Amino acid sequence: MACLGWVQGEDMSRLTKSTFALAGVLVLAGCAFPGIRQGDGSGGTGGPTGGSTGGGREQVSCAEASSVTLDGRDVRYDVVGDCAEVIVRGDDLDVRMAASTSLSVEGRDNDIESSAGLGAVTVKGDENGVEARTIASISIAGNDNDLEADIVGSVEIAGDENSVEAGNDPQPVRVSGSGNSVERR
Repeated sequence: MACLGWVQGEDMSRLTKSTFALAGVLVLAGCAFPGIRQGDGSGGTGGPTGGSTGGGREQVSCAEASSVTLDGRDVRYDVVGDCAEVIVRGDDLDVRMAASTSLSVEGRDNDIESSAGLGAVTVKGDENGVEARTIASISIAGNDNDLEADIVGSVEIAGDENSVEAGNDPQPVRVSGSGNSVERR
């Protein structure tokens, strides 16, 4: 069948069916409408790079030895299980998680809350908030970030206008930049 030729009868019917089948596959794969995925954010499982189209949360599962990367914009994630590494690359993400050996925040304006402890926390992005029970070490290179934990180990800040609040006196503390604070609450 020629691409620009006249299509009639049975050939037209096959072409129409094939076109609709292809469109259905693209929609299910999230290719036709990029913000919409099979996991629609209503509490089902979705991929770590999936987006939420409604008021629900994307659930991402991670085993103890695995790494998960969260990206997108304005997505709510629930990370299930303890992770070896969580990387937050998106913007305006709301992340709820358990424990992680390593948390890296590269995006902007993210809210991250751990119900357990975090190992090494590295923040390269701006305007992020991180809360946890414990944080073994904090390294901040971004600006306007707020981190809070009951127990904090070491702190290193190289950006501006960052705040670390702890229930103890973190040691050692190295701060450069301007407007940064490390305070005991």
